[in-house]
Amino acid sequence: MSSSSPLGRSRPQACALVLAVVTAVLLAGCAVSGTPRREAMKDPIRCSASECPELPVFSSKRLAESGVTAANASTTVPAYLTAVLDDLESVWQEWFAELNIENAAAGRVLITPGTSYRSECLKDTELRSGIPSDYPNAFYCLLDSEPDGGGTARKGSVILPVTTFAEMWDGKLMGSSGILLGDFTAATIIAHEYGHNVMYRLLEAYSMDKREGPTGDAPELLADCFAGNWAATVFGRKDLSFKEMAQAAMLIISIGDPAPGQGHGTSLARAKALWKGFSDNLKRQGTPGDCLQAYWPAVLRSA
Repeated sequence: MSSSSPLGRSRPQACALVLAVVTAVLLAGCAVSGTPRREAMKDPIRCSASECPELPVFSSKRLAESGVTAANASTTVPAYLTAVLDDLESVWQEWFAELNIENAAAGRVLITPGTSYRSECLKDTELRSGIPSDYPNAFYCLLDSEPDGGGTARKGSVILPVTTFAEMWDGKLMGSSGILLGDFTAATIIAHEYGHNVMYRLLEAYSMDKREGPTGDAPELLADCFAGNWAATVFGRKDLSFKEMAQAAMLIISIGDPAPGQGHGTSLARAKALWKGFSDNLKRQGTPGDCLQAYWPAVLRSA
């Protein structure tokens, strides 16, 4: 089960990196117009270190501001979470299509106030009444079969507790106090969890065993990097502001581990992963291939 790290830990180096990231965003420009053309499905293609598609940057604006307030949170928060999931699904499905990979969308569960969800990733002794809406974590469970955005059941689902997300607009991050919270804090968490779905679909498409996947801190860093890939597409279509990129960067700093090798990566390592996914040193938009080369090179084909 994928989950976010303990909160509230930061490093001076990571803070400096945030300033560099946010400044660079103001100078950068990532733009790829239009939608990639789909080809007839064939055998799945593997990226190589030198050849891997970018995520598409759609020419029209797609992700509107949430408009969340204390008065309307009960309706606007679920609507915004759904809009982010729809955008992630649309963007990543175009990338999977470039690799001849079908049926790669994630299932989704929004746990609304007053409801709970029983995930197959829970042990029998955990939360016997199910995950509540204020559960202090979002996660991806590859065992849960739920509908994707089009209503098709998918094994492997993103689980989002709505009350916990609503609290982000009220200054709380996964049950703890946070800073610079808002729309893109929530969006980056969802994009990270969707990144775990990307890993799972690649394992599935290439008939790889789970043990052949990334190990150690790499799965979480790769999910951060994939979140950066998606953020680059949002920036490229002018949907991402300076403030929102700062929200994403501060989120990553807040959830880093105190030392390497603890399962999620340090604040500095996570900030670097997010930036790697966003841009290749301002020369171009970051690609999933950059992320795979850094955190899961075994999945790449030989050049």
